[in-house]
Amino acid sequence: MGKVFTHTDRKRMPAEQVKRSLALFRNPSKWPEWNSSAKSLLATNPETIDEGDHLAIFQMIKGGLIETKWLVKTIREGDGFCEIELLGEGQSRNERPIGRGLKHLQISITFLYQDEGGVEVHMSCEVSKIISIFSKQINAFMKKQTEQFITDLSNIE
Repeated sequence: MGKVFTHTDRKRMPAEQVKRSLALFRNPSKWPEWNSSAKSLLATNPETIDEGDHLAIFQMIKGGLIETKWLVKTIREGDGFCEIELLGEGQSRNERPIGRGLKHLQISITFLYQDEGGVEVHMSCEVSKIISIFSKQINAFMKKQTEQFITDLSNIE
């Protein structure tokens, strides 16, 4: 059994802005317009995100092509909210697997488009006891990823 790391970040936003953010999030062809790290994205369906879809986000980091794969695990919608849970399927750099120390990587993004609503991003992963010696770096990674999603989604006008 390993150690579980989590981080949650949230930001209050007007209901109309949350609805626009959700609309752009659920349209993979629009991701490069609002997501600062997704220079391109491949999805099962280019116009909508549904349960069971696969996403592949591509970005250049230090001259290497990084591909991050996600599975849309669940989408829950109700009166005034939508929650989308993504399950990490792995990363590769120049087609070679990387980042295998993070197990069960999940991101849950909740869009609450009511009064006093906003966006919440929760991220969690599990690592082995040996990898947990890098807990400071893992916590920093989790915080950076959740803050990036919050910043990108809250900058949508």
